Formats: sequence, C-alpha cells, structure tokens
Amino acid sequence: MADKEEVEPEAGSAELSGANQTSADLESSPTETNGSEAAKDNASNTQSGKVLEPAGVAAATSNASGKTAGTRRPTRAPKGAPTNKRDQPVKRQRTTPIKFVRQSIGELRKVVYPTGPQLINYFVVVLVFVLFVIAYVSLLDLGFGWAIFKIFS
Repeated sequence: MADKEEVEPEAGSAELSGANQTSADLESSPTETNGSEAAKDNASNTQSGKVLEPAGVAAATSNASGKTAGTRRPTRAPKGAPTNKRDQPVKRQRTTPIKFVRQSIGELRKVVYPTGPQLINYFVVVLVFVLFVIAYVSLLDLGFGWAIFKIFS
C-alpha cells in the first residue's frame, strides 16, 4: 500500500453516479460549493504532474520537524497465526473448575453496581410495575369469574 499516489479519474465512480465530468469540467462547473478551490488546486496539480498526498500524510509531513516528503511508514509485520476459518466448527475445550471460578471472578469485577439512589429508584419502579400487574390480573380474574357464573348459573 503506497502512502502517495497519483490521482487519476476513476471510470467506475463516474459510471455509477451517471456523471461524465472531467477535471476540466469540474473546474468550470457553476455549481461549486465550499472546498471547490481545493478541488481546483488538486485538479491543476494532477494536470501539471504533481503527486497528491492523502490527507493524513500531508499533515504528517508538513510539520515543523523537517521530515522529507519521501519518508514512508514501515509496513505491517505479518500475523503470527492465520485467521480461523468460518466454515469449520471450533473445537470446544472443557472448562476446568479452577478456570470457571477465575472467569466468574473476572466477570464479577466488570459489574457496575448501582448507587444507593439508583437502587431506590429501581426498587420503586419494579414495585409499581408489580402492583400494576397484580391489579390487572385481579381484574381479569374477577371479570372472567363473573362471566362464568352468569353463563353457567
């Protein structure tokens, strides 16, 4: 992967959008928006043969430390192990009791316990909801009981 590359118009993106404008057409376009001057500068730099840099590279090489534009970041080292294949089932290993306890303790350390006021709020919300459900079920029981007695008596 190169840090710098010459920018050439992509035929695929123009075909997808249905636009067939060249960089010269873009310079003279009457519907220019903010940043159109930057597009003009980029188009004129491409036409004059200058190399355009991605945004991150330009900012990194234009700092006051005096780095040259030709320096490159080192490439990534290859991975140590291949990525697991998706179509093959993963072999499940048995969890030992010691490993289970250690993992349980690790998970309990991640728990965020509620504060006192949060605990009171949660208690009130649950209590109101339970009372509402009790009232609803009681009314249904009374209604069905009354209907059953009317039907069969």
